Amino acid sequence: TAVSTPGPPEDEIQWILNEVEKYLDNGMKVRRSDVLSSWQGWRPLASDPNAPPGAPVSRDHIISTNPDTDITFITGGKWTTYREMAEDVLNKVIARKGLKAGPCLTDKRPLRGGVGYHKNVPIQLVQEFGVSEETAKHLASAYGMNAFDVCKMAKPSGKAWPKFGAVLVEGYPHLECEIEYQCKNEMATTVYDMLTTRMRLAFVNREAALAVAPKVADLMAEALGWSRKEKKRQLASALEGLAVFGGPIPVKMGSELSATTVTDLRSLFAKFDIDGNGTMDIKELVQMAEALGFPFKSSDEASATFRHMDNNGNGRITENEFIAWWVNEKDDELRKKLGEQFKFSGDKLGNGSGSRGVMFG
Repeated sequence: TAVSTPGPPEDEIQWILNEVEKYLDNGMKVRRSDVLSSWQGWRPLASDPNAPPGAPVSRDHIISTNPDTDITFITGGKWTTYREMAEDVLNKVIARKGLKAGPCLTDKRPLRGGVGYHKNVPIQLVQEFGVSEETAKHLASAYGMNAFDVCKMAKPSGKAWPKFGAVLVEGYPHLECEIEYQCKNEMATTVYDMLTTRMRLAFVNREAALAVAPKVADLMAEALGWSRKEKKRQLASALEGLAVFGGPIPVKMGSELSATTVTDLRSLFAKFDIDGNGTMDIKELVQMAEALGFPFKSSDEASATFRHMDNNGNGRITENEFIAWWVNEKDDELRKKLGEQFKFSGDKLGNGSGSRGVMFG
C-alpha cells in the first residue's frame, strides 16, 4: 500500500544494513546507530494503454492521447528527466495538431544561476567573501552564480576564519543567510520544505534537521513577517514531518506494523476524527470512546490518555501520533480494549516488504 510519508519500514533499514555488511571488511561492523537518516519514496511506473496484453510496465515516461477528448497525457518518468519529458510531450502535441514551432531550445538553456558559471566560482567566493571552502563549494553547487548574491547577505562570523557566514548547524556547510535568500528570491514558504527538498538536511541527518528546525522557523518568520501563531504552527508541522524520517534509533512503528495494520489504524483514527478535519481533540476522544463502549472512568483518565497521544502538546492528535500511541502504549486500558474489539493488535504484524509496492531503485 502506497503511503504519502517518507517514513521507511524498519525491516527494510535492517535488510540494507545486513546486505552492506556482506561487502565490507570483516573488521567493520555496520551498526543501526550509524544510520543518520533514512526514508522511502515511490516511483510511478506507467502502463502503456497501447502496449500489447501482458507487456511489462515501463520505467520510462509514456505519452498517450485520449481518442474521445483529444487530450494528450504524459505519465511515469522521473525527476531527472523532467526536461526531456516536457520536450517529448510538446513535440507530440505539435505534430498531432499540425502546429508550427521551431526546435526545442531547453537542452541548451542554462538553469537559474547557470549563466556565466565556471569551475572557479568556489575559489572566487572564498577570496571575495571570506567563507569557508566547504561552504563555497556548497553554495556554488546549489546556487550557481547566484551564490554571490547569497554571500552578500552573509554576516560576520566573529571568527578568525571563516570571516563571514554564520553556519546554520555545525558540521554542515549551510549558512543562515540562505534562509533569507530562499524566502525572498526562491519562494520558500514552509520550514519543512526548507529542511527537506531545499536544503536536504533531513535526508542527510534527521537529528540535525530536528535540532535546527526552531532556528529555521525564527529566520523564516523574520524574512516573511510571520506572526507568533504562524511560526508556532510552521514549527509544529515541520517537527511532525521530520519525525517520520528514520534516524539512529529504530522506530517501533516500522517493524511492528504491516501495511494492513496501518490501514486498519487509519480507519480507526477516522472514527475518532468525528469532524473529519484530520486531527482529534479530547472531546472527540471522549465521545468516540463512549460510543464504542469504552467510556473513561473520569476526566483525569481521559486527559492522561490524551496526553500520551499528544506528542507535541498542541491539543490536537494527528494520525501519525495516534499510530505511535498504538505501538508504544500497549498497556493503556483504551488501547487494550480497542485491540480486543477490532482484533488487529498482534495478528497482522509485518514481515518486511512483502506487502508493500515498488520503491525507488
